[in-house]
Amino acid sequence: MPVLLLAQIGSPPEFQAAGTFQSSPSAGSLDGSSHVAAERTQINESLLRLLRAIPEAAPGVRLIENRLLGEAELHFRKNGPAEGAAVVLFLTGETEKSAEILCSIDHPRVLPLLGETVGAAPAWSARLLARIEKLAPAHAAPADAEFYWARALLLQSPERTAAAIPHLERAAELDPTGTRALLELGRLYAAQQRNAEAVRAFERALSRDPSLALAHYRLAALYRALGDPGKSGLHLRDYQRLKGLAPAR
Repeated sequence: MPVLLLAQIGSPPEFQAAGTFQSSPSAGSLDGSSHVAAERTQINESLLRLLRAIPEAAPGVRLIENRLLGEAELHFRKNGPAEGAAVVLFLTGETEKSAEILCSIDHPRVLPLLGETVGAAPAWSARLLARIEKLAPAHAAPADAEFYWARALLLQSPERTAAAIPHLERAAELDPTGTRALLELGRLYAAQQRNAEAVRAFERALSRDPSLALAHYRLAALYRALGDPGKSGLHLRDYQRLKGLAPAR
């Protein structure tokens, strides 16, 4: 069986070689998917999923799903919850106004929304992060709190990697079945050339979910860099199988 080269399939769309987080409108998500301005649907779905978790937000969510954003904003401002108005403002580009609302909410349930939006309004990043730090200890899901704390640090600035890593490590330990913290840990370790630690993070993620195509791809690259073409080829073939790609000849 021939050894497959990463160059033979190119970089997959979920592989962000330059790093996932940037202080710009093209900031990405921790799982590696891109949140660029031209792909607002991804942002919409991410935020809508969080908004759907608030039962009283359901009528306004339906308006957003039908692209009636103006009506949705009026609905949320009249009936609540305030998180709904913040989401609509964020989706329509009013990130400063969205941040102002989110910073006024003193409830742990706002934490995921803070974690998704911090960094989009640079003037509010420090205040959003301070709100996350205040609310995280009271959040019902400690692993989620740690994950979104890390997300906030990285979205605020890629230079906050050293501060984010301990939160991701705690998130990975607190949620024995979750993979998103491990995937991000692997990415950060690899960016720091801490390849052995990156391999362990991705392997741990695969032990929890063997269907993670992104983890297989990154391990193929890491094992290739570490001089192990055999393991590199195995993970690359797993990646191709999971993505429905024909093996290179």
